[in-house]
Amino acid sequence: MWDMTEQQYYGDMSDVRYEEVSSPWTESLEKLRTQMNRIDEHIYKHITREGHKERDPVPPKARVSIRYRAYWEGKRTAFKSSKLLEFETGGDMVLQGLETAVCTMRPYEKADFIISFELLFGEQGSPPLIKPKADGLFQVEIIDYSPIEEPQIPEEERDKFSVVYPKAKDFYQEGKIWVRRCRYRNAVTSFQKAIDFLKTCRMNDSEEERQQTDLLINLFQGLMICYNNLNRPKCACTTMKELRLITGNQPSWRALYQEGRALTTLGDYDRARISYQRAQEKHPDNQDIEDEITKITKRINNLEVAKRELRERSTKI
Repeated sequence: MWDMTEQQYYGDMSDVRYEEVSSPWTESLEKLRTQMNRIDEHIYKHITREGHKERDPVPPKARVSIRYRAYWEGKRTAFKSSKLLEFETGGDMVLQGLETAVCTMRPYEKADFIISFELLFGEQGSPPLIKPKADGLFQVEIIDYSPIEEPQIPEEERDKFSVVYPKAKDFYQEGKIWVRRCRYRNAVTSFQKAIDFLKTCRMNDSEEERQQTDLLINLFQGLMICYNNLNRPKCACTTMKELRLITGNQPSWRALYQEGRALTTLGDYDRARISYQRAQEKHPDNQDIEDEITKITKRINNLEVAKRELRERSTKI
């Protein structure tokens, strides 16, 4: 049975650096699961210190502070640890498995979790550092959390440009921050919220129409960047259709460049080259565009050579 004292389990923190505390378990995780409680098919849990019983577990939308260490099966050294990690639940800011585990805990609680590879680094892992189908042992402590209230616009004000536009700009700026952090799913959520806000408002004059259009263009371009980085090229192409509508079929070079990326991923090299060439016409000194045109032209030429060789072999047969 699991009978370690807390000092044995967590180590003497006065003598050992937090991240250097060894794993208490180096046998098979399958054996350890038999001593833990099953949360679901992906997570098993063992509480080593009870949390505040008068407080609810961490909600799906909250700012939370934790300490944690994470170990691979059979390894004594933590592959990841933090004496203070702060993040927002529901924001895709940490590994899905870690967030799911955290949301079962109350403030002050300490617990150990076995988290399956499906909620960590997936079936492929990330060789050579992370082997395929790697389950992990996590030691987690909740310091505290505070719920996050989503900004709400009263029903009677949802069509007022003066109310909706600033909210949309806030979500746009939030999305840009997520892009800089390479958190593209979060960015998509923020950009889409801004778009939804803008579509509900009623403009009173041409200046407000211009502001709405300019922001929508930036938002759609941001979405295209995110979709390409998330390997969702069809979504990027669909977003481009929206941009063509609001720009009178005069998208910016940035949008055309992203369209070229999406079409390349889809294997539509001829259309991708056209998009890159149109982007180059609008921004002739951009080296990235020039490089993509060179690469896509080489691909097209190689395909033509391969097709020609295949035809020649067929005629000989």
